[in-house]
Formats: sequence, structure tokens, C-alpha cells
Amino acid sequence: MGSYFKNLLLLLLVFYFTTTIFSGVVMPTLGVYFIATLIVLSIGVMITKPFLNFLTIKVNFLTYLLMSTLVTIGITFLLKIFMTGFFIESSEFTGANFDFLQLNGFEITPIFTIILFSLISAFISAIFYTLDKSD
Repeated sequence: MGSYFKNLLLLLLVFYFTTTIFSGVVMPTLGVYFIATLIVLSIGVMITKPFLNFLTIKVNFLTYLLMSTLVTIGITFLLKIFMTGFFIESSEFTGANFDFLQLNGFEITPIFTIILFSLISAFISAIFYTLDKSD
């Protein structure tokens, strides 16, 4: 039971971190809805391992990353539809200029914002899952 709450708290922090990074992911302003959104996203990622075991797929970094990305994309679409105050908007990459490389700015559509948000969240959670499994 202690590992359940540890993983829940860790995933709450992962999703809080990734929602602050992306300007296109607008979280609810009311505290109850904000916490509920984070909990729904976290529990969605926590069902990844039992779902992979149910499908008799070996759980490793890659399968955990892919399945948690798909689950997070689906939950984000559902939250966009049903959660009050949760919005996905188009975000803008302002560009970067290095001495050897110049990246021009571009606009990210809401669908790509969801995919990128889900991929980064799943990547961080997969890293933490792999590190937790190794000890």
C-alpha cells in the first residue's frame, strides 16, 4: 500500500511538472478540479503495468513508455471533453538560435500538444518506473 501512494505522489508531481511546461495545457483554476485532473492522469498511468500484464506483454522501459503514452493520450482527450476548466490550446515554440543551429518558431496544434504532453509525461514516468524496478 505504501508503494501505491509513493507512485501516486510521484506521478502527481510528474504531471504537475509537465502541465507547467506546456502553455497549451490549461489546467482548471479551482483547486478541487485541479487535484482531480492530476489524480485522474496519475491513476491512468498507474494502470499501465496491470494492463500490460493482462495482455501478457513483458513490462520493460519501451512497452511501459508506449502503453502509458497511449493511455495518457486517451485520458487527455477525455479530460478535454468532460473536465470543467481543462483546455488544450495551440501552443507556440518561439525558436532557438545556437551558433551552429537555428530553429525557427512554429505553432503546435492542440492534437500535437496532447501527443507531446503525453509523450514527455510517459517518458518521465517510464524512467521512474525503470529506476524503481531496478532496486
